[in-house]
Amino acid sequence: MDYLPHDQVRTLLAVVDEGTFDAAAAVLHVTPSAVSQRIKTLEQRAGRVLLQRTKPVRPTESGQVVVRYARQLAALERDAWTELGIAAGAGRPGCPSR
Repeated sequence: MDYLPHDQVRTLLAVVDEGTFDAAAAVLHVTPSAVSQRIKTLEQRAGRVLLQRTKPVRPTESGQVVVRYARQLAALERDAWTELGIAAGAGRPGCPSR
């Protein structure tokens, strides 16, 4: 796995934070099917199961590692945009909005 795709990282964090795929989908403004597909793709890239599909969803031991780094990436992104004076969630210059 060369890198962590941004949409998959955001989706993983949303699922862990919200506790269900449906709640994560609502927060991300995508369908539950899209959440499921992103997680499946990330797990395939990692070669490991990252989430226990319980209620609430919980990260596996491998998932905890990815979540820890994903949170660091999210914090770095927030810091960069803050330093540039761009509000979180705002459209980025030169970048398509999702």
